[in-house]
Amino acid sequence: MTDLIKAENNLPTNLEQLTVEIKFYVNQWGQNTIEIGKRLIAAKKIVAHGDWSKWLEDNFQLKKSSAANFMKCAERFGNFQTSGNLNSSQMVELLALPAEETEKFIAEKAAEGNPVEDMTVKKLRAEVAAKNEELSKKKSEVEDLFSQVKQAQKEKSDIQEDFGRLQAKFKASEDLTHKYHIERDELQRQLENQKPQVVEKIIEKFPDDYAETKSELTNALSKVDDLQTQLDKAIKNVEKLKKTTERLERKQYTLQEKLPADACKLFQADIRDGLPQISDESVDFIITDPPYSREYIPLYGELSKVAARVLKDGGSLVCMVGQSYLPEIVAELSKSMNYHWCMCYLTFGASPQLWQKRTNTFWKPLLWFVKGKYTGDWNGNDVMQSTGNDKKFHQWGQSIGGMKDIVERLTNPNDVVLDPFLGGGTTGVTAILSGRKFIGADIEQKCLDTTLERVKESYGSSERKNGLA
Repeated sequence: MTDLIKAENNLPTNLEQLTVEIKFYVNQWGQNTIEIGKRLIAAKKIVAHGDWSKWLEDNFQLKKSSAANFMKCAERFGNFQTSGNLNSSQMVELLALPAEETEKFIAEKAAEGNPVEDMTVKKLRAEVAAKNEELSKKKSEVEDLFSQVKQAQKEKSDIQEDFGRLQAKFKASEDLTHKYHIERDELQRQLENQKPQVVEKIIEKFPDDYAETKSELTNALSKVDDLQTQLDKAIKNVEKLKKTTERLERKQYTLQEKLPADACKLFQADIRDGLPQISDESVDFIITDPPYSREYIPLYGELSKVAARVLKDGGSLVCMVGQSYLPEIVAELSKSMNYHWCMCYLTFGASPQLWQKRTNTFWKPLLWFVKGKYTGDWNGNDVMQSTGNDKKFHQWGQSIGGMKDIVERLTNPNDVVLDPFLGGGTTGVTAILSGRKFIGADIEQKCLDTTLERVKESYGSSERKNGLA
């Protein structure tokens, strides 16, 4: 029977030989596809406008989409060295890849020992889809990097603008300092000139007119004292101006147009669990207002432990407290932190009546503790001032104006500020609008929701443009 088939069809009877010959004709099909595509491209330039679809149908019963595939294959694979090994179906599947990636893809698969020409259409389609997904991911990563570079360039431009403004301020302060030095030198010269005159008058008048000479001497010495006082005042003004200029340079900050992604982090947590969400030594300043009742006194010891862990060396904890249990609170906070100072926070408006102490109070202690030793800025006087009560967002809430006095006096732009007793979120709103980064935590979810809403509203309001209220 086999001999009969061979005789009738002149075909080999060996399966391996049949396989080789089938592949040969399939590959010829692919090469023919390219040649057909080239000629269709040439024909399309000749066929009258609007007659292309009809010409394809009349001559080849070929649809416009199929003709498009022939032409794309010719354009894509006409100059490929490996195109002779591809069949028509494989070429069509490869069209799904970007043109610049096609030859690279074929080479990669050949290097992996999985050549494209040996793949089934289903297998090739899956490989092409996987490659496109990989390319899409890389494109997304490149776009993200480009966006980061663009953002960095904008931040650099903003910093350069800030630096220019600071240079102008520093130049103005140098000019003023020079003026004070000139005044000081002139006062010093006048002082030196007065001394010989006093001596000469003493020699001339003494002892003939002792009383008058004594009076003139007293007046001269008084004038010398006045000149010395003016000189001392000028020197103090120079030093004060220098310190003010340095502080302005540190405090200078321009808010970005949009709220930065890392400006505010909020999470629900209990201080007694240690706040593991916050990394060690990642916070510059803790400013908080825990509850004051006796039952909450142990929380101050937990706060001290958390502060000692999350604060950077030299970082500070400023804790607003009531006066009723002040010794106990100081003892709790001292468990893991070093006492630095007690500041005064003036609270205008209705004064709380402390019946057990038989007194009314118009201020609150701001207990200042430090991790290690404080090496920060000179902060002026130790009296902070509230602009009034603000209980709209929380029953124990503080005013933005009062919190602004604390935040901007004690911290610097871009410092990380933590409030683990978030409440109505006043500390967070003030910190962010003052150019600080903020981390807030509270045991109640509604406090987080309130704070987030206030931050979003305040950042786009007049407070952002004109300064905090």
